[in-house]
Amino acid sequence: MEDVASTSEVVIRDAEREDMLEVDKMIQELAVYEKLTDDARLNAADLVRDGFDSPAAFGCKVLEVRGEQRVVAGYALYYRTYSTCVGRGLMLEDLYVRERWRRRGFGRRLFAAVAAEAVSRGCARLELHVLSWNPARAFYEARGAVDLSDADWRYYRLDAEQLRRAALLHTL
Repeated sequence: MEDVASTSEVVIRDAEREDMLEVDKMIQELAVYEKLTDDARLNAADLVRDGFDSPAAFGCKVLEVRGEQRVVAGYALYYRTYSTCVGRGLMLEDLYVRERWRRRGFGRRLFAAVAAEAVSRGCARLELHVLSWNPARAFYEARGAVDLSDADWRYYRLDAEQLRRAALLHTL
């Protein structure tokens, strides 16, 4: 494994519109890994619209390796949450480092950047979801994340069709 530190600069920065093409590609890579390719329906144009048009629906950090060329090697996508118990929070939707760039501490650096973002926004917590079989669970637990799946809380979701049906009740 080449020593990136001696030949390149690694920068974590806020994503720009132009980065969304690479972020979209990495979302597709992550969907393959998570066996969720049918769920990954957005494209780069959707990401630009949702992340950069007002109001932005999410924030995104990219990890860029700068050497002879600039390469976007990873990303972290997050959005605001709110708890009536503790106030502001951030939800980490995705943290991904391309396979070629793994095992160099880049995931730790991206995670720390999102944690710093949460602190700078006055957030009381950072939340995330991890598939039960994903070895990344150990990564998050090593950083102090608490697995709530054994607690009394259950996570629910309404997808598009269920959401439309639920919204119909509002019109009755």
